[in-house]
Amino acid sequence: MTTTDSRSRGRSLRKDALGLSSSTAIGIASTAPAYSLAVSVGLLAGYVGAAAPVVLAVSAIPVFLVVLCFRELNRAEPDCGTTFPWTEKAFGIGVGRMVGWTTVMACLLVMSNLAQVAAIYTYLLLGLDGAADSRLAKAGLGVVFILLMAVLAYRGIRIAATTQFILLTIEVLALLWFAVNAFIEAGTVSIPAFSETGDGSWVAAVLVAIFVYWGWDSSFSINEETRDPRRIPAIAALVANGFLVVLYVVVAWAAVAYAGSAALGDIADDDFFAVLSNELLGTAGGKLLVAAVLVSALASTQTTILPTARTMLSMARRDAFPGQFARISSRYQTPTVSTWVFAGTSVVVYASLVLTSDDVLADSVAAVSLLVSLYYLATAAAVPVYFAGQWSGRILQRVVVPVVAAASFVGVLVLSVIDVGAGPLIVVAVVLVIGAAIMFSMKPPAEGEGRQ
Repeated sequence: MTTTDSRSRGRSLRKDALGLSSSTAIGIASTAPAYSLAVSVGLLAGYVGAAAPVVLAVSAIPVFLVVLCFRELNRAEPDCGTTFPWTEKAFGIGVGRMVGWTTVMACLLVMSNLAQVAAIYTYLLLGLDGAADSRLAKAGLGVVFILLMAVLAYRGIRIAATTQFILLTIEVLALLWFAVNAFIEAGTVSIPAFSETGDGSWVAAVLVAIFVYWGWDSSFSINEETRDPRRIPAIAALVANGFLVVLYVVVAWAAVAYAGSAALGDIADDDFFAVLSNELLGTAGGKLLVAAVLVSALASTQTTILPTARTMLSMARRDAFPGQFARISSRYQTPTVSTWVFAGTSVVVYASLVLTSDDVLADSVAAVSLLVSLYYLATAAAVPVYFAGQWSGRILQRVVVPVVAAASFVGVLVLSVIDVGAGPLIVVAVVLVIGAAIMFSMKPPAEGEGRQ
């Protein structure tokens, strides 16, 4: 046991701090629903036309299967590092560490997108269009937002949960207002005709859909702070995903009904809310939707810091990160070094990207989807191995569901390599090479440690 671990013994994350509603709210908010829809509906319409709502619905199926895999593993070992300790036990130290690193890097990459969106939408809301186009202005405000959300995350899980309830309520009401008005203006809620399928890029569309659902696993990352940690996180994640499927499909359906798939496809990766909202809802309504996307990005920034800091803390407990990362605040009972190192690294990465290249930021969306698919695949594959010899009576949960989930993401990854282009693949390759160098330079846990 390291000196840092010895000092940290007796300290733990705050027990029994969250119930089902708080855990569910964090799981939903982590996906950033308004932001995700803003940046994805135009892309989906360009890829698959009027079938965008269907792709969102169908893509949720493998995600639900992975939630069931998380549930099974969490029942056996509710650790805030989630997929890291589970894959480490199933496949060994090397694979576990690489999966943990992949999880951390996916969160680090998405922080840049969230901070940039929050900065741009703040300037748009204030009518400062020039600042919204300025790299320096975007960098400065995005850094402020990252640090502000880090402070809220550090001050305690209950404060974080309360913040999420407020922000999530605002964005969901705004999205439903948009959908209702879009259906009313279109004069129909009938199923769109699927004769127009855009570019027919179904694999690219599925990758986008995986990106917009990602975040529900935050409900599992706060398991050590949740009442009944073996049961509530899974219920929260399932409820969160069910809610998101309905919300995403309804909003995308409303957008297709109102604007048509061709017009949405022309918007492509621009924010379709910004393009359509003023015409549909007027200036005041347009500003409300801009505020909703801003709130969504801020909420997700905070809920990205929460699980990532806990993954790093868990990795430090098992000597996959330096021991200092296992430190927990005696006052707030939250990770200290993990929270601030992640926030600081996010600031550096964000500022570097936004000041140098918009293309890197665009590529990071696809790269994040690939990284997420990798660790979903690893988690699903870990279930039968983790429970080897304990399948009796639970063949469906411990073999069938994980195998189907793993096969789904193998297919997505194989087809994606052909379809996504060089940019995202280069980002993923760099992440994995750096991760391998760092992870395998760390010492293995001593005998008897790292399995608490």
